[in-house]
Amino acid sequence: MPTVLIVGKSNVGKSTLFNKLIGRKKSIVDNKEGVTRDAVSDRVLYYDKEFQLVDTCGIFENPEDLFTKKTKENTLKMLKEADLVIFVVDGRNGLSSEDYYLADLLRKSGVDVILVANKVESEKKFLNVAADIYTLGFDEPLKISAEHGKNLDELIEKVIDKLEEKGFDLKPKKDDKEIIRVAFVGRPNAGKSSLFNSLLNSERALVTPIPGTTRDSIDEMVEMNGRKYLFIDTAGLRRKSKVEYKSIDMYSNVRSIRSIELADVVVIVIDSLEGITHQDQRIAGIAENRGKATVVVFNKIDLISKFKERKSEFLYQFEEKLYFINYSPVVFTSAVEKRGIGDLLNSIDAAYKSLHHRVPTSAVNAAIQRMMMFTPPPRGLKILYGAQVDIKPPTFLFFTNGKKVPESYQNLMRRTIRENIYSFIGSPIFLKFKPRH
Repeated sequence: MPTVLIVGKSNVGKSTLFNKLIGRKKSIVDNKEGVTRDAVSDRVLYYDKEFQLVDTCGIFENPEDLFTKKTKENTLKMLKEADLVIFVVDGRNGLSSEDYYLADLLRKSGVDVILVANKVESEKKFLNVAADIYTLGFDEPLKISAEHGKNLDELIEKVIDKLEEKGFDLKPKKDDKEIIRVAFVGRPNAGKSSLFNSLLNSERALVTPIPGTTRDSIDEMVEMNGRKYLFIDTAGLRRKSKVEYKSIDMYSNVRSIRSIELADVVVIVIDSLEGITHQDQRIAGIAENRGKATVVVFNKIDLISKFKERKSEFLYQFEEKLYFINYSPVVFTSAVEKRGIGDLLNSIDAAYKSLHHRVPTSAVNAAIQRMMMFTPPPRGLKILYGAQVDIKPPTFLFFTNGKKVPESYQNLMRRTIRENIYSFIGSPIFLKFKPRH
C-alpha cells in the first residue's frame, strides 16, 4: 500500500487534517506547538480506493531540544520512503522561514508534493498571503479548511490521481489472515517505545530518556512467522490525580485506554528498576475488566545487577501484586540488548490462542461436578450445569438455583477450569450465572 506523508511546520493543522481524512480522532489536536511527537499512521478508504496516511511531527528549522531534534530526524527518514507528500502551509496567517526551509528540503528529497493551504475559511484573508505561498515553487496550492471539511474530497481525489499516475493499484486487497492486535501499555518511561521498536527492528516510535515522550497511540502492521500483528505503542498512563482536565496528558490517557479496548493482547510493560507500582496494578485491572489477554513484561533487565540470581524476586512480586492476572505469562526483556524479544512474541501468540479457545461442554461439567464433590458450594447454593458460551474472552454460563455465587467460589471454579480442562494462559475467564428453577 502506498504511503502518503502529511508534513509542515508546527501548528498548521496537520493532525486535524489527518483525523478528518481517516474519519476518526486518532492524532491529538491542540493549539500548542509540538503536540505531535510520533508519526501516527492509518488507512484512508475512499470509495473503492485506499492508501496509507502518516501524520508527521512539525519540522523545526533549528531544533533546540532533544525532542525536536529526534522528531526532525524521524520525519526526514520517512521522507525517503514516502510515495507522496502533502505539504501543509497556513493559508490564513502566511509563511515563515520554516516553510521555506521545509520546501527546500522537499525539493532536495525528490518526492512528489501536493501543496495545501489550510485554514482558508476566508478567501479575502488568503489573498493577503497567496503571493508568498506561490513563491514556494510548487503547483497551485489546494485551498482547504481541515477544521470545517472544506475541499477535502478534492484533496483525496488529487492524492489518488497522483498515486495512480505513479502506477499504484489502490483497490483494497482481501486478506484472509487474522490480525493480532497488540497494545503496549505501562507507566511513562517504562520502555514501551523501545520494545515496540525492537519488535519492528526500526525507530518507529520516538525514544528519549524523558518520561512522557510518546503522546499519541501509534501503530504498525507487521508480518512475522506467517502471522500478522498490529503493534500499538501507547502513551504512558499517568495517575488521574496528576492529570489536568483537558490537558494533553488527559487526551493521552484516553487514547491509551481506547487502545486497550481495541487490542486482543495487552502487553503490560514494567520498569524493572522501579518494580510493580499501584499504577501498574491499575493498568492490569483495566485490561482484565475489558476481557483482554495480558502478557507481563519486566523490561530493562540489562540495568539489574545479578539479574539471574534476582529473577525469583520479580516473580514473587508478580504473584503478590498482580495476583488477579496470575494466569499471564511473564517475560523478561532488554529492549536495548534485544533480549527476550522472541519469548515476548511467543507469549503474545499463546495469549491470543487462549483468548479464542473453546472447550467441550462435557469437560466443563465433569470438572465442576468433581470439584463440588471435594469442595461443596456454600449452603443453599446449587450449581446444576454449565457450558462455554463465548470467546474473546472465554465466557462460561452456569445454571444455578438462583442463589448468589460468592466471589471466592467463582475463583475456585476458574482455577478448576484452568487446571483440569485448559490453562487459558494469558486470558481472563468470565463466568455468568443464570437461575434455573
